[in-house]
Amino acid sequence: MTGHNPGDHLITRWAQALAHLHRTRRVIPDRAAEVDRRRDDVVTLIDNWVGIYIQPRRGTKRIGPAVDALAAAYVDAELTLAAAEHASEPAVREAWIHVSALAVDWADLITEVVDGQPPPPRPTGPTTPIRP
Repeated sequence: MTGHNPGDHLITRWAQALAHLHRTRRVIPDRAAEVDRRRDDVVTLIDNWVGIYIQPRRGTKRIGPAVDALAAAYVDAELTLAAAEHASEPAVREAWIHVSALAVDWADLITEVVDGQPPPPRPTGPTTPIRP
């Protein structure tokens, strides 16, 4: 599993840690305050690492919160799938669509931070071609 192996990127390892914290928060709600403090610590670690080692060309957005949001969405999708009677349920589909949208946002954010390129405009309207 990515994020657990020697040689995995540090941000990937921190993303895995954030996912674990989100799972813990869902399973043991009494630890929410403690988990949220730890999540804030990991988000700060990510932002500090990016500031030192990446030296962003555009500093308008923070990487840490994006990693945390993606980890939260992934855990939510996992738990939604685990609780579903059928994988084809709309709630499962919507949860994974949310993960994929955040993954696209992540790619755009990295392009902006590393290359200084703002993301391209997103298409509007239907996501599938309309056939005549």
